Amino acid sequence: MKRITIILLSLTSFTVFGQNSANITVTAPKNFQGVVTLILEDVHFHPNLGIGLADTKLETIGSVNFMETLHEKTPVELSEPKMVRLQFSGAGITKNRMLFIQPGDDLTATFPGNSEVVFSGKNAAYQTFLQNHFLENQYQYLPIFGYKPSQIDNKSVVQQSDSLKQIRQSSFQQFKATNTVVPAFDAYIAATTETEPAVIRRLIQERIMRRNRVTQLEPAQRKELEDLTLNEFKILPDDALLSQSYRDELRNWALIPSTRKFPLTAASNYEISPEALQDVYAFSKSKLQGHPKQQEYLLTYWLNYAATAIPSVATAKSLLTDYSSTFPHSEYGKYIAKLITTKEALQPGANAPEITLLDKDSTAFAINQLKGKPVCMVFAFSIGQHEPSMKVLEEKYKGKIQFVYVSVTSGIPLSTWKPYATERADTKHLWASDENIELLKEKYAIDIRYPFLVIDAAGKIVNRWIPQEFPANKTLDSTLQTVAK
Repeated sequence: MKRITIILLSLTSFTVFGQNSANITVTAPKNFQGVVTLILEDVHFHPNLGIGLADTKLETIGSVNFMETLHEKTPVELSEPKMVRLQFSGAGITKNRMLFIQPGDDLTATFPGNSEVVFSGKNAAYQTFLQNHFLENQYQYLPIFGYKPSQIDNKSVVQQSDSLKQIRQSSFQQFKATNTVVPAFDAYIAATTETEPAVIRRLIQERIMRRNRVTQLEPAQRKELEDLTLNEFKILPDDALLSQSYRDELRNWALIPSTRKFPLTAASNYEISPEALQDVYAFSKSKLQGHPKQQEYLLTYWLNYAATAIPSVATAKSLLTDYSSTFPHSEYGKYIAKLITTKEALQPGANAPEITLLDKDSTAFAINQLKGKPVCMVFAFSIGQHEPSMKVLEEKYKGKIQFVYVSVTSGIPLSTWKPYATERADTKHLWASDENIELLKEKYAIDIRYPFLVIDAAGKIVNRWIPQEFPANKTLDSTLQTVAK
């Protein structure tokens, strides 16, 4: 009896595993050169350096170099349908395709000796349909449609986009007549088909309005563009979240009424105001009650925005109270609560949190060693970021303020960073390992929108939430004036 129980448990475990996995096999003939990369597009929020929570995780799940092997199977762990990017690179050609993969699929992608691909296996018909009618994103269609950035009037591009929409709709009806279509695939096709042409239409119309110049839109022009979204967007089933263009339009559609009540302004650096965030959060919660996944998606997005893009924590704390009540088991609520605690500790007058990094000479350097002179700390999310634009301020405050550039670029070795760390008078360069980047997230809430921190000579925070401003950073300059002697 015990042996039978063990067998049954094993079979049950095998069944569960099979239901939560799929296989993608990539194959090609001999002497074929090229590399195929499979990237899982997992739509869920996850911590992302510099912006808090990102809504999509891109995970490389397989890579095949046909010079090394001509046949490779990649298992994909998943419990619901996901999109997978199949990227081919070889002989000067790069092609990207979207695959719709669900638990239990066993798909083979065969390259017959060129960059084209033939699909076979379970649900291969889905992939063939996507290959025939969809590129990776709407912007890939612009050059195909003859879009010219230097040309103001690209109306023919809009016409072609509308024609493509009609072709997709007609072809999908024919497809459904001969193939069983699961709801998630149906939602993805409908969402992408509806939203991509709308995005292209709005892009072209905005370029016509601006007449290819960097200029502010008039209120009437902005309203015209917004009306396009309000009039055309339709809420689709929750599985429509698989479509990136749909997610973008969903956020845009929800936000427009709130920013009309509480407009974005230059004074606020065009960030969504606390009042607008409160309003759009309530709107999203109300309008999406019948679409729980989309409701949680939007409420998480606005909560994260409040916690990261707004210097004060009052709005984030208010939204978090409702969010935690609405989604009591959400891991995102716990993440935001921790971020709020960090931001509360970074108020003016607080001691700059202690952390030890490495300088250009590979010597350990503690932040408290900076005491004695005011400091402008710059968090660089790419090598050399901000330094060219900071030269004017370095010169202006020479001898009065020390400029410290902290590299927080994940995956960049110390040896790679060193040659770019050029020391100048009153400057210092520090490098953070991946481990220390995590500590900087916890202690300094490093954010790509607020890369500057000013500390006085006693090591006290003067202002942690100084935004990027172009062409000159007036807020940073004004803050530095208060500490310069």
